Amino acid sequence: MQSVYSDSVAEYELLRSASGLLDYTGLGLVRIAGNEAAAFLSQVSTRSVDFLLEGQISSALLLNSDGTVLSEVLIHCNGADYLVEIWPAQAAAATEYLVAVGTTGVHDVTVQDVSDEYCVFGIEGPHAPAIAQKFLPFPITSLSYAGFVTTPWREGLELLVSRTGVTGEYGYKLHVPVAAGNELREHLVDLGARQVGTAAVDVCRMEMRFANLEQEAAGVTPFEVGLQWMVDFGHDFIGKEALVAHWEAGPPRRPVCWVASDRLQSIPDSGSGLVVEDESVGAVAHAVFSPRLGRVIGTARVDADVAAAGLKLTLEQLTRPVRTTGAPFLVATSFGVPLE
Repeated sequence: MQSVYSDSVAEYELLRSASGLLDYTGLGLVRIAGNEAAAFLSQVSTRSVDFLLEGQISSALLLNSDGTVLSEVLIHCNGADYLVEIWPAQAAAATEYLVAVGTTGVHDVTVQDVSDEYCVFGIEGPHAPAIAQKFLPFPITSLSYAGFVTTPWREGLELLVSRTGVTGEYGYKLHVPVAAGNELREHLVDLGARQVGTAAVDVCRMEMRFANLEQEAAGVTPFEVGLQWMVDFGHDFIGKEALVAHWEAGPPRRPVCWVASDRLQSIPDSGSGLVVEDESVGAVAHAVFSPRLGRVIGTARVDADVAAAGLKLTLEQLTRPVRTTGAPFLVATSFGVPLE
């Protein structure tokens, strides 16, 4: 995935007001099959897949044995088998992990890396449903969030179309065999989608407070990036024991969102200190400039006793004030656009 194709602010506006085209080059795709595929996925991910029906998608985490985050995944249920989708930045490590666990012989399962067999494109923005509709034989309203279908596109070729997204706007992904990748890309452009890079996507993700794991999750547990909602403690999974122990001991720092109190445009580095009256209380996890808010916004990990909204802190690196706030930072444009 390329960072910028033309201008990051213009690409951001495409996502918030029209339809951006995301090229998911490097996306990880792993097919899990076999008599114990469901049991295997429940072991390696923080959510059991026993409840998943064919055509449904579950978001979950893969954890290291010490409870720290390895990757976020989207698990597609095809009935007898599953397709695991992994964000490009975590794809190599997560794929290696799944293959390694799959070859231990504990479960009757086949783990196959099929990433090179498909091109995957995303379309996100208020106009995305009208484009996605062109590929579906039924009304777009019938495709629920976190759902997918396999549908014919042209003779001898099928697409996997899912309703997922990372910007808070309407979002869809299309999986196509790699030989037809360029053809599908050109067709999406003809339908009105315009290429956007990861820089614009990153801003949208932050505005919705969708955790950016490649920036925020190095060596931390789900609690420290606000992803405990993706952990189901009702089943056993790799890393659970360590995660429970970490929680019972009390995480020393908690995640918060913050917004610059003035029209600051300099973006602080990850790890930059946050202070109250010259006393260190935490550090910046990730920050971006939001064009719509006209402010730098970000996340941080701070001491538990200041992990609340409405508190004034100071960015040590820039000696500028920030205020902790709730999430999301703004309302996505699509919330005011009927899905038709």
